[in-house]
Amino acid sequence: MAARVLAGRYELIGKIGEGGMAVVFRAKDRLLSRSVAIKILRPEFTTDNKFVESFRRESQLAASIVDPNIVNVYDVGREGNIYYIVMELVEGEPLSEVIKREAPLDPRRAANITRQIAMALSTAHKHQLIHRDVKPHNVLISAGDVAKISDFGIAQKIIPDEADTNVKKQTVMGSIHYFSPEQARGAYVDERSDIYSLGIVLYEMLTGQVPFDGDTPVDVALKHMNQPMTPPSKINPDIPQDLEDIVMKATSKLQKDRYSSADELITDLSFVKFSRQAIQNKKAETEEKTQEETAEERKARLRAEKKAEKRRKLIKAAIIAAVALALLITGIVIVDRYLDKEKEPQVIDTPYIVGMDYNDARQYLEQFKLGLEVDVQVNSDKAAGTILSQSPRENATINEGQNIKVTISLGPEDSVVPMVLGETEKNARAILESYGYKVGETTGGYSNEYAKGYVAAQDPGAGVHLDKGGIVNLIVSLGPEGSGQDQKDVTVPKLTQKSLAEAQRALDDAGLAIGTIVEQESTSVEDGYVISQSIGAGSKVPSGTKINIVVSIGAPKTNGNSAENTAENQASGGGTN
Repeated sequence: MAARVLAGRYELIGKIGEGGMAVVFRAKDRLLSRSVAIKILRPEFTTDNKFVESFRRESQLAASIVDPNIVNVYDVGREGNIYYIVMELVEGEPLSEVIKREAPLDPRRAANITRQIAMALSTAHKHQLIHRDVKPHNVLISAGDVAKISDFGIAQKIIPDEADTNVKKQTVMGSIHYFSPEQARGAYVDERSDIYSLGIVLYEMLTGQVPFDGDTPVDVALKHMNQPMTPPSKINPDIPQDLEDIVMKATSKLQKDRYSSADELITDLSFVKFSRQAIQNKKAETEEKTQEETAEERKARLRAEKKAEKRRKLIKAAIIAAVALALLITGIVIVDRYLDKEKEPQVIDTPYIVGMDYNDARQYLEQFKLGLEVDVQVNSDKAAGTILSQSPRENATINEGQNIKVTISLGPEDSVVPMVLGETEKNARAILESYGYKVGETTGGYSNEYAKGYVAAQDPGAGVHLDKGGIVNLIVSLGPEGSGQDQKDVTVPKLTQKSLAEAQRALDDAGLAIGTIVEQESTSVEDGYVISQSIGAGSKVPSGTKINIVVSIGAPKTNGNSAENTAENQASGGGTN
């Protein structure tokens, strides 16, 4: 199998994993020159036409979802009796291996991983896709603890059945520990079923064990339906109370008692107080001490508590009187503070910026008095610099002056220059070196967009193909141009999304020149249009400065009928941009 080529383009290189239903291979997509993962359905599942049709339909639906915490599905196909899915290749390991090696995980880390999975589920649920098999084995953890969930539309069709094959039984046993009670009963499943399973995953990360276990899948299913769950703090007393409350709510037996959506769960995870330990442990200690008291000791303690309560009431009355007097004396100050409320930062709805270019988004957010901060950079089919996700999400409340954190695309290839605009020189160097690049010449330049000391331009620009070990030059902001500064400095115009001729005219009008022109294939930028520029729009540079640009030559070309090529590109994700 490892020497085979599927669909004339996917060259299987070697097996990288297997499960009860499928075998996963590392492969090379010859058409787009990128590494991918190919999941091939085991032969025993290909004889059920109903299952195969459902598998294809739901996998195609999953292919339409783009989220930084979901393993991207690029293509779904069949060759003879081989049914396969082409997916993003994630360099990492399953969460199940992390738990096996490191559990119990630090509560902050466990909450962060859970939040990422919940964000992925939120995106899927909004596309009317329920995962139904959320478990650590289906979550990949890559560098930086980035969590990506996989296997949408596959494992959800498994139904516990004693007449199934041994392979099916093993799959059910592996999943039954995370089944919701309604799944165990064969009842109606919705978004809250995924939330239950995610609650079990969080429980396991915090304690190192699942809450329900048994000799058979039936034993475990009955416990999910009927047996109360032991609070995780009974196993790991270092769990914050807020986080335990989240686990218990997410895993309620009744769907109506759980979080109604993944977004609600995300909100609670964002406000966990990690300094607080589980209250149950303190209550248990108090109860144990109380039980050890003699009758005389109990009477003495109650008398002392009554006296203390009287003292508290007297102190409370004195505080109320003092506060009332203070309010009367300082009434003018209170009125002034009330009138000054208009000066406080206003709470607004978060604008939607997903899909926008990073620099365009920065300028767009200025009207809302908001900033932009790069949180994560990942490879994707979107053009380099495209915003893939944002936090807070659209219409969530945010204060003026705050930053929106975003995940941006590095483009489809591994060997592309990351974006370091807006980073300190030190951080920019660290980022570039982590990607295998060297920092070359570092110069200063005026910038109205970037504060002094932050990178205002880079050459080559973000998304440009550059071999590992290549040199990236930086321009570090000297701050806004002062009134007494050299008037020969000019503002760099925006060149992206312009034709080559339009870019040339824009540079001529600004008193600048075109430097190196690099041609690059692109499925998202039209042939002949600029993909990126070496110095960001809005930067101040001396007149006559050369600006290097990357120009699209369109989607990759293949031999054969053009209609077939178009269909193949669409199947691989090129038609969804």
